[in-house]
Amino acid sequence: MSPPVTAPAGRKKTLSHPKKANNMPRQPRTFKAFIVLCAIALSSPFTTPATQNAQAQQNRAVQNQMQNDPDTGSKKGWWSGLPREKKMLYTTTASAAAIAVWGLATWDYGSSSGFHTAHEGAFEENAKYGGADKMGHYFATYAISDMLTGLYKSYGYDTRKANNYGVLSAWAVQAFMEIGDATSESQGFSWEDTMMNTLGALTSILMARYPALDDKIDLRVEYIANVRIGGIFDDYSNQFYSIVLKLDGFDFIKNNFLKYLELSAGYYTRGYDTDEVKKRRSVFAGVSFNLSRFFYQKHYNKTGKVLEYLQLPYTVLKGSRDLD
Repeated sequence: MSPPVTAPAGRKKTLSHPKKANNMPRQPRTFKAFIVLCAIALSSPFTTPATQNAQAQQNRAVQNQMQNDPDTGSKKGWWSGLPREKKMLYTTTASAAAIAVWGLATWDYGSSSGFHTAHEGAFEENAKYGGADKMGHYFATYAISDMLTGLYKSYGYDTRKANNYGVLSAWAVQAFMEIGDATSESQGFSWEDTMMNTLGALTSILMARYPALDDKIDLRVEYIANVRIGGIFDDYSNQFYSIVLKLDGFDFIKNNFLKYLELSAGYYTRGYDTDEVKKRRSVFAGVSFNLSRFFYQKHYNKTGKVLEYLQLPYTVLKGSRDLD
C-alpha cells in the first residue's frame, strides 16, 4: 500500500467525569477523520505497479518539454510551480491549521488553564471505550501516513523519502492535535493516544520497506450502521478494525479463485458509547472476497487503493468471541 482516512484521528478522552463542567459533550473523531481520508484518497494520485511506469514516462516528457521550452515554467500555476519541499511544508501546515480552527470551534481548545492530561487506559474492560478509540488512532495515523506517501511521491520524491516524510507529517499532525487537546478541559493530552499514533506511523514504514509483506496484508476499518448513536461520525459501536491476509500475495497459490480469498482477524467494542449497561469487547475471525484485487484488475486503481483501507459494510463473514 502506498498512499487516506482520516485528516487526523478522533476520539473521546477519559476524564474523571463524562462531561466537562459546562456539560460540553466530548467529540469522538476517529471515523469522521477516516471519511475525510477516503475523500482525499479518491482525489489523490496514488500509484500502483500498473501506473508507476506511465507516471514516470509522463514526468520525463514534462521535464524534456521544460528543457526545450524555458518559458514553460512561467506558464504553470502557482502550486505546480512550487518546489516539492514547499509543497510538503504547506500540506503539513494546512493540516495542522485545519485542526486548530476545528479544535477552537468544536473541541473547546484553549479552555484549560494549564497543560491538561487525560489518563484513559488502553484495552482494559474498564477503559472509556474499551480500546476502540486506540485502534482508531493506530489506524488513522497508519492510513494518513500512506496517503501522504502517495501525495509526496506526486510532488517528486522517491518512494523511500516520500514515505519518510509522509510518516513524519502524519505523526506531527497527530502530535499537534494532542497538544491542542492539552489546552482543552473536555479532551486532554493522552500518552496512550500518542503511543498508538506512533505504532501506526511505524507500521506504514514497515509496509513501505517490505513490499512483499504489503502485498499480503491490509489493515482496514469497517463501518456498519447497525447501532443508532447520534450520527455516522459519533460512535465506536458500529466499527470493526481488522488485519487482513490476502491470498493473492502468495506466489505458490495458483488457483485464480483462491487468489480472491481473504482471511481476517479483528477487534471491536459495543456499548461503550451508548446507554447500554452491558459493554462488550470482542475479537473476530472472518472470510471475505478481495474487492481491491477485483477493482485493480478492472483498472479502477483509486477505488482498489481505498479498499485496501476501507472494508465495505457486511462484506466479511465473521465469527466473534466476547472477551468479557
